[in-house]
Amino acid sequence: MADLRFSRAGLAGLVTTVGARVVAFDEEAAALGLAPEEAERLKRAMGFSTRHIVADPGTTTADLCLHSARHLLRGLDLRPGDIDGLILVTQTPDYSSPSTSIGMQHRLGMRTDTLCFDMRLGCSGFVYGLSVASSLVESGLNRVLLCIGDVASRMVATGDRSITPIMGDAGAAVLIERRESESFFQLHSDGSGEKALFIPHSGLRADADDQDKPASMHMDGAQVFNFTLKRVPPLIEGILAFSNTRAEDVDFLVLHQPNKYILKNLQRRLGLDDSRLPTGTQSVYGNQNSASITGTISGFLSEAYAGGRVRSLFAGFGVGLSWGACTITTDRIFAPPVMIYEEHN
Repeated sequence: MADLRFSRAGLAGLVTTVGARVVAFDEEAAALGLAPEEAERLKRAMGFSTRHIVADPGTTTADLCLHSARHLLRGLDLRPGDIDGLILVTQTPDYSSPSTSIGMQHRLGMRTDTLCFDMRLGCSGFVYGLSVASSLVESGLNRVLLCIGDVASRMVATGDRSITPIMGDAGAAVLIERRESESFFQLHSDGSGEKALFIPHSGLRADADDQDKPASMHMDGAQVFNFTLKRVPPLIEGILAFSNTRAEDVDFLVLHQPNKYILKNLQRRLGLDDSRLPTGTQSVYGNQNSASITGTISGFLSEAYAGGRVRSLFAGFGVGLSWGACTITTDRIFAPPVMIYEEHN
């Protein structure tokens, strides 16, 4: 089992940037051919209201993450040269090769002896990335910049009514630095469900007659829902047991935010109220994929995280299929409200 424990790596701050274009579901529903009664049902069940996407088709995940990173470094009074490594977790890199993180290192002005690499993960990506960044700091690096996010609006077909209204664009930056701080992680994967959420025709594994087909995400909604209800409650129980933490001692359970329907079902299964398990991210910003945990903190909990000591349980789950959780304590971190990416940046 992938159980990890760290004692010398702490989270110092996080910033989340979202796209500037706000798309209202009421307006989008008609264009997707949804009847008014069906649109209203989806609004109530899934929490669809608005979502933020990039306004310029040339804007990438790297642009959003770099915007967050620059603001994060200023807020922590650090220079790019103070960072020893950069990890980018995304499904929407600038190129399939080279790693986008290496270009980001140059654009940010980091040293050439910094460690940089990409991780191709989605909904579980923040927890996985945080574990890797923490392990690098625990092993000797002083500071690692973890960037996560997706321009998810580009992963879906424009007229796909099942998935287009879900996706939002966001890029976050998180700083992990050497300090006394205990955290616990559990990580899981099950490749037998890889086609529950996948983008065919997007890599080398494709039939010859499929090469010219568009690369857009396909989702088996029922399989994803069943996977979530099967795997996430035991995941929460497992990380609490591993970290020797009582559920009542956790200030916030910040979960990946796929949609209101899944989160409310999880909330009932876990017996938690809205004050400790926020569920509104999808309704304001859309599904931010790997950035949805940071996006929820920036969007709804920034005062709590910036103002005092917070004991958190983070859990990500989805594409892969993969899932993971961690418990971590932070103390007055740099956590400003969500930032909007203006295209001139």
